[in-house]
Amino acid sequence: MPAPELSSSSRWARWLPVAVVFLWGAYLCLWNIGSANQNADEGIYVEAGWDYVHGDFAANREHPPTAKYLFGVVQLMFGEGLLAPRIFVGLLTLAVGVVIWLWLRREVGFTLALIPAALWLLLPRGVTGGAERLDRFALLEPVMVAFTVFAMAAAWVWFRTERWPWIVASGVFMGLAITAKVSAAVILVGFLVLLVARRPLVRVLRDVGLFVIALVVTAVALYLPMGLTDAVGYMLQMQAEHNAAGHLITVAGITGPFPPWWANLWFTVVGVGVPTAVVLAVGLVAAVVVGRPRRLVVFIGTALGALLVFHLFGSNVALPHYYYAWFWMLAVLAGLGLAGLLRPGPRGLLVVIGRVVGILALLLVVVIAARLSVYTWQERAAGMALVEDALDEDPAPDGDVLVAGMAPWEYEPYIEEDEIVGDPALVDTADIRAIVIKHSPRFGIDPRIQSFVDQAQPGVRLEQLDDTYVYILDARLVSAGDTLVLER
Repeated sequence: MPAPELSSSSRWARWLPVAVVFLWGAYLCLWNIGSANQNADEGIYVEAGWDYVHGDFAANREHPPTAKYLFGVVQLMFGEGLLAPRIFVGLLTLAVGVVIWLWLRREVGFTLALIPAALWLLLPRGVTGGAERLDRFALLEPVMVAFTVFAMAAAWVWFRTERWPWIVASGVFMGLAITAKVSAAVILVGFLVLLVARRPLVRVLRDVGLFVIALVVTAVALYLPMGLTDAVGYMLQMQAEHNAAGHLITVAGITGPFPPWWANLWFTVVGVGVPTAVVLAVGLVAAVVVGRPRRLVVFIGTALGALLVFHLFGSNVALPHYYYAWFWMLAVLAGLGLAGLLRPGPRGLLVVIGRVVGILALLLVVVIAARLSVYTWQERAAGMALVEDALDEDPAPDGDVLVAGMAPWEYEPYIEEDEIVGDPALVDTADIRAIVIKHSPRFGIDPRIQSFVDQAQPGVRLEQLDDTYVYILDARLVSAGDTLVLER
């Protein structure tokens, strides 16, 4: 007997939550996306992508090429600069939410599958306390994550249907993910969960072979334009040297090149914010207890565990954005857990308590997403991005700019290269008319600069632009022994 058709009102009720989640997600992925300052390494990847599509593969060979190819292609299509790659990443992030929903509809139901999709689309994932999104920047991680999700979704469909084209698609997507950022290879451990249950063995071995061939062919094809052996060898060498040397970073107020093993866990909580961390923690506990289907929970959980083991114990480098690689797994697993709490079934005290917890968690998600929406609406250029305008508006003579207390990527996009002075020892060879500083535990300020700006003196005007301090000088800055003074 055919299923009864839904009434018009029932169809509206069924599709309205879908529209709300994905329209809200589209807003958070794309609205106002060009306004924020350039992110660390973002300019490097975008410029490298532009070079790659013009046949020059010299830049940024320490990372694989796929994300940069894509950044270059969208610049060819829509114009050079940050905006087109950012929009591309935003659309890719939205596509991940759609794939998550389509993937999980069969497993948890049409409406409940919106929960993991909503956790992915609506929750923050930044570096400064849960009021931003890393996937609003043209970075490698969002591209790697997107292809990882597509690969694992395709592998799951293969597991369900035993149709070999899906495992081939999964191999292609994993090839794309690994050649976007090589750490994606660790996730392959999770695929073992699907292999141990396949029968007969001959078919399993055939499909594994197809997966490997698809992955290798994809990776080789993407690396060939760069010179396969030289490019891969250089990348592995640079990654090994980076791991051996460490990376200067501040974790919980402690600055050094070799952070504690728990640094990436710290960055995860700080990056998403405590309210989001609470939602994810509740959902993860629920996933362990009531998450269904169990093999899917184990599949994603094993891949998550492999990534965590690698980043917590297998790598000396921890950076505030690395957790983005596993955030989607936290969101999907937590979503499966919350869906389990809200799944229709027999009533009982524990079931009622679980549903109350699930509803409260979803209400908290709405509050978090509303706050993020306000932040997205108000996002603007800040700090260093405003310095050039401030200098242009001031009547003081134009000249060079002495910078201190920040990384080069923070000021280089906003000040002309020939006007930047980063060493106070060079002040006498330059015509310095402004000092721009930030306060960072990673980048100390030279005592001569600090002593100069601490002294109130005529001819110096301070303008604070968010976290950036601009000291505009009426006269040229020169050295006088161990101090800096205005030339009179």
